[in-house]
Amino acid sequence: MGTILVVDDEAGIREMLRIVLGRDGHTVLTAAGAEEALATLASQPIELILTDLRMAPLDGLELLTRARKAKADCFVVVMTAFAEWDTAVRAMRAGAFTFVRKPFDNAHLKATVARALAARDRHLAAKGVGTGEAAVHLVGASTSIHAIHLLIDQIATTDSTVLVTGESGTGKELVARALHYASLRADGPLMRVNSGALAPSLLESELFGHLKGSFTGAVDDRPGLIALADHGTLFLDEVGDLAPETQVKLLRVLENGEYLPVGGREIRTCDVRIVAATNRDLKAMVAAGTFREDLYYRLAVITVQLPALRERREDIPLLAGHLLARHAVKLRRGVTGFTATALAALTRHEWPGNVRELDNRIQRGVALTPEGDIDDLALFGDLGGDPVPTPPSGTRAMSDEAARRLKAGETIDLEREVTALERRLIEAALERTKDNLTEAAQLLGISFRQIRYKVRQLGLR
Repeated sequence: MGTILVVDDEAGIREMLRIVLGRDGHTVLTAAGAEEALATLASQPIELILTDLRMAPLDGLELLTRARKAKADCFVVVMTAFAEWDTAVRAMRAGAFTFVRKPFDNAHLKATVARALAARDRHLAAKGVGTGEAAVHLVGASTSIHAIHLLIDQIATTDSTVLVTGESGTGKELVARALHYASLRADGPLMRVNSGALAPSLLESELFGHLKGSFTGAVDDRPGLIALADHGTLFLDEVGDLAPETQVKLLRVLENGEYLPVGGREIRTCDVRIVAATNRDLKAMVAAGTFREDLYYRLAVITVQLPALRERREDIPLLAGHLLARHAVKLRRGVTGFTATALAALTRHEWPGNVRELDNRIQRGVALTPEGDIDDLALFGDLGGDPVPTPPSGTRAMSDEAARRLKAGETIDLEREVTALERRLIEAALERTKDNLTEAAQLLGISFRQIRYKVRQLGLR
């Protein structure tokens, strides 16, 4: 149950909503206009605003903007007449969670309010810090994830160096966050650097800092990430990409807590915990002579092996639900879940990009689904193959006549066949999106300008 502020310049609507929502156990306050609503918002712990759009002198859009600035954690649902669709869309782009149309269906209205309050709770939970922040991202009920949680609990309060291994996209940085926020260093900084993203000379400056004049462009002294992470944690991603000279300097930090800034002569000390990560086989690199053996054993005091997503398929529905909740809040979409075919497609996909790819797919699905359940086309429509179902017969790659002529060795009009196929695909996309050009363009992987041109060129409108 939540505290709701109903804003409408019609007293009858305010009273009706107060009664309807009050029956569900909500605390309902009312305001006759935007200015009164803002005053109430400043003095009351409002969780959700349900506001009309057409009001004077300040309309609902202005209220939305000011309310979001005053209290970013207060969600807003706008009420709109059927003819105000464009304004409702503008409101959602400005930060409204969703909209409800007048006249109201009481069941739909109450469900929308409940969904908005639940999304707000998830939003607040995701903003938390401490072990909860990490745990909310390390989602899973599989044996492997449970074992990782237990290991993190065991080593979190130690200063042991940790090496996190696994394929790209499995969530190695999330393990570093979990370790940091569960440790005695949680109040200190958590710094991150990708060793493979910088040239060796730039990486040394980024890690150890530099003194003024130590190289061209060094116009002043600059502390490195090791200094900035003092009394905290440094997450060193892609540690297998470290140059030999940088490996020596990092080993000194791990052994003695000492380092030398670029261009410096005075040794400095630090108190920092290193969590390193790699998707490479460091033992093989040691055997090949490209990675120092002493550094490897310093880094791998504790090793956390993250499984690929395809190796823990039972976690995919949980992960998908978690990511959906996060992106629904972020994108202000009234998405409620997944269709059965979408869940089946998610579960059987191989996920070469692991959790990062899953996150990308869920964000795409939420963006293409204004409300209700996400279907498989919204998730995988750009792949053109498994796991997207076979398109309807109207979108076959070629006509029966063209197939017959090719089989018989006869010539066909390729340009005409391509144009016909293009027409069928665009028509199918428009049918799927109920003639929404923006969403149809996203399904087809083209720009809005391109689909608008094609629609006109093909005479579809």
